[in-house]
Amino acid sequence: LSPTLGRVHVGLGAMGRLSVAHTNSVAFLLSLCLGAVVVVEGVGVTGQATGAGSRNGRLPRSSASMSPDIGAAAGRPAPRSAGGGGGSAAEDEAVAWLVAHKPAGDNSSMEFLRAHAKEAIVSREAFPWAASVPLEMFQDWVLPYTHFDERPENWRSTFTDQLSPLLKKDMSLQQAATAVQQGIWKAFGEPAIVFKSNQTPQVLSPSDVFAKRHGSCTGLSIFLVDGLRSCGIPARVVGTAEWNRPEKGNHNWVEVWFDGRWNFIDAAPGPATWNEAWFVDVAHQAIEHGLNGIYTPIKWQPKQADALYPVTWRTPTLQLPAIELTAAYQASHRSEPPASQQRMLFGFGTSQVLFFALAVLALAFLCSPQLHASLCGNPSSGPPVSASC
Repeated sequence: LSPTLGRVHVGLGAMGRLSVAHTNSVAFLLSLCLGAVVVVEGVGVTGQATGAGSRNGRLPRSSASMSPDIGAAAGRPAPRSAGGGGGSAAEDEAVAWLVAHKPAGDNSSMEFLRAHAKEAIVSREAFPWAASVPLEMFQDWVLPYTHFDERPENWRSTFTDQLSPLLKKDMSLQQAATAVQQGIWKAFGEPAIVFKSNQTPQVLSPSDVFAKRHGSCTGLSIFLVDGLRSCGIPARVVGTAEWNRPEKGNHNWVEVWFDGRWNFIDAAPGPATWNEAWFVDVAHQAIEHGLNGIYTPIKWQPKQADALYPVTWRTPTLQLPAIELTAAYQASHRSEPPASQQRMLFGFGTSQVLFFALAVLALAFLCSPQLHASLCGNPSSGPPVSASC
């Protein structure tokens, strides 16, 4: 910027009508204009989602086999037995965690737990983005295999096998999550999986979705989260038992961890943008500590719970340990346009608008001796002779 500002400074001084102080002030304001543009453009570039990654080859599919219930429902070949022998230290640690935190009423066998642990570790080691996930995050939001009261199923290898072709080894966590979210609905052949209302609890587990080829918000949220977790991506189901609005209704959706925070998206086929959804406004009306709150179930880590998620599709209502997220969704509600529209105003980019606004201020400063005098502390009504801002 220095050469440009130097020429501006010389040009202003050559006009012969401006004092040195006035010329310095205008040049300073113009430098603010240009500096603001550089900062805004830099933020805009770094804040944009990057592309889908280079084409340096797809990640290898999982070498482990699929479970009979999920693999058959998805139309895939029958699996080999996972076996009950020991594995790597990481696998043994994952098995121990599952045994220690398995929810009450889950009677899954040790062979079943080891199969899940093995697949989770395979994904953690195969997908580069998964290696960046902290161990505690992995244990809480990748390793568990159920969310509500759906049947425990060995779904990992089936998801990994079919979703791996969507992924590239140089993807970021967000890019991988986006690829899964966009591609999972058609990744298991025809007909594609679609949304169909009022299917809970008839269609809840992944095998239900595979068999029916549809699901409502809860079934599809579980389906998407399981798909994400199979690729080493931390994800969780979030929802409300009843919206705080006259027509009531409930809803579940998905949150994924990337960029150091949880990001939400609706679990439905079709175009979608992170942290934008039809329910943003109504979520702002949620009420904490009750039926109208927003929660994520955490039955695998009940000590972390600070609330209960009412599972209203069971009679009597099932209360699951949960983390309350109502305040976060209230705070995320804003009156400005969605993120994809925030950089545009009357057809101009944010940096252009900012530059024009500051340029107008500079011109006003140039043309108004009174403004310059007030800012520089000179009470004179005329142009300052030697004052400096």
